[in-house]
Amino acid sequence: MSVIAGIVRFSGAPLQSADLDAAAGRMAEPDVEGAVRWIEKGVALLVCQRHITHEDCFERQPWTSGDSRSAFVYDGRLDNRDEIASALGISLSGEAVADGQLLFTALEKWGAAALPRLIGDFALALWDAPKRTLILARDQLGRRTLYYHQGRGFVAFATSYRALLALPGVPRQLDELGMADFLILNIRHPVETFYRDVRRVPAATAAHFTADSLRFERYWTPEPKARLRLPSDADYAEAAYEHLRQAVARRLRAKDGVASTMSGGLDSSSVAATAAELLAPCKLVTVTSVPPEGLVLPEPRTSWYNDERPYVAAIKAMYPNMDTMLASSDQPHWVETDPTLFFAAGGLPARNITNIGWLLPGYDQIKAEGIRVMLTGEGGNPAWSYDGLRTLNTLFRSGRWLRLARELRLGGRTRPYGFDWLAILRREVLRPLEPVALTKWRRSLGNGGSELWSGFSAIRPDFARDIGLAERCRQAGHHPALIGPDDALAARLHLLRGLEHGRDIFTALRALSGIETRTPLLDVRLLEFCLSLPDAQFLCNGEFRRLPRRAMAGRLPASVLENRLIGSQNPEIMLRMAALRPKLAAEIDSLKQIPAADYMLDLARLAAIVRDWRDVTEITQMLPRALHVGYFLRWADAGNL
Repeated sequence: MSVIAGIVRFSGAPLQSADLDAAAGRMAEPDVEGAVRWIEKGVALLVCQRHITHEDCFERQPWTSGDSRSAFVYDGRLDNRDEIASALGISLSGEAVADGQLLFTALEKWGAAALPRLIGDFALALWDAPKRTLILARDQLGRRTLYYHQGRGFVAFATSYRALLALPGVPRQLDELGMADFLILNIRHPVETFYRDVRRVPAATAAHFTADSLRFERYWTPEPKARLRLPSDADYAEAAYEHLRQAVARRLRAKDGVASTMSGGLDSSSVAATAAELLAPCKLVTVTSVPPEGLVLPEPRTSWYNDERPYVAAIKAMYPNMDTMLASSDQPHWVETDPTLFFAAGGLPARNITNIGWLLPGYDQIKAEGIRVMLTGEGGNPAWSYDGLRTLNTLFRSGRWLRLARELRLGGRTRPYGFDWLAILRREVLRPLEPVALTKWRRSLGNGGSELWSGFSAIRPDFARDIGLAERCRQAGHHPALIGPDDALAARLHLLRGLEHGRDIFTALRALSGIETRTPLLDVRLLEFCLSLPDAQFLCNGEFRRLPRRAMAGRLPASVLENRLIGSQNPEIMLRMAALRPKLAAEIDSLKQIPAADYMLDLARLAAIVRDWRDVTEITQMLPRALHVGYFLRWADAGNL
């Protein structure tokens, strides 16, 4: 686990150590070593090592061949070490073998063909001196970020925006299109970033750079090659749990122990329960964000609940080795009150900094325990806990209306997320099929003809028109009302693609907290297994999310398995926002002095939201996102990039 950066001048023009000082300074993070530099004939590599596993203590990055014909740096973790070592003929008995040594050896032996054989989270760079070729690559799900700038005769790269922008020759101009996409939650441009001349190496891709070319090689796709057929429902459930068990086991390697998030939902509870079973009798620390004890909150929305305590207590009763910790705060976290700290760590704004402020007290508790690895339930919705409801749309379009009618009728009894059968029909069948133009016309009857994103975004209409944002959405296939694809598989893959933009946030959080998050539910083999299953394993006879309910039977309490509701993230957000409100009017007024903020943001609308303080969605979603963008633009305008 490390922070890496580098620059390659294909002509061999010399680089000096002083050229790397600024980038090295920006790579400093909690619990990382100072930057190690490797400079050779126009190539410079930097790495700051973090020791998370025992094997990290044996890292010798940058790894180089004896004659310096190749050099290798990476950030990440190899989870199928035994498998790769066996294929390479390397013994893992005796002195520990670093993950980097295995990765470098695999790449030297198999080239880019090694990448699909690897399981884990990684971003890597391999320099081949004889071929004058640089390879940059990321893991299948892009759990580690990797950015690059391709200039005239050179390439610069880093695992953080801040380090990359400090390398010589890398421009720092912000990209208006990237900011607009962020404001309207357009995820259809995964390679583009907030910076005009900075691009993201796509997940599951190797980028091959030479002096005059760039070639992308995608080495993995999530689309299932075939449907898996097993004899019975019980066989599917048993196989699902075994895949989950292996995915969790692969992510328990840590020299200071691991913790896990836990809630009453099926994702984090499945991960935490499985980790507790694997670690027993050793302790597993779990952390759950809850409202402060005794705090009176407004009634949650229909289908939602506010407090995880009853579910957490029921899970703990099944696993005595769980040490459950509850994290609470009804006041803004320092990351909310001083946004510059987040910008300095990540070089970007956050979609909802208040949610991050809600989560960070849990991070603080984990770190106080001396633990720096936390398992999470991220990524369950497209695979492990897919609800199967978009299958209803597939049934409608394929003419299987009798089964559709049966599922709607029975679903009206089980009430997924509290919906009756008519709400399910509207949400899963009719809404995705409605043309964008019709959706816009229908909504214009109540909001004066504004764009579909106006319900959740404070982007300035003039700015959106100037850059042709509506046409950009149309060409990219982005629905401006955030309605996903109608096809069931396409909708699940869309959810996976949407995870890409969250990677930037996790990189910033790791830099801020020193906590590494691991996601067993995004394990490649578990994901491939779940995507290959028949739709009936997720939705049948009105029972939704049925795969984890059956796979975890006897391993999670009935209250969790039968939970049909959604846990509220940050249920005390209105209290947190109210604490910030007194200064918001002045902050919004000050943003008028920042040309980019005044041009991109509808500041008059933001001022009205603060003044009226009525609409919960505007206060808790639109306002924090737009303000964080404004604060970021102010920070950039002050020369901090």
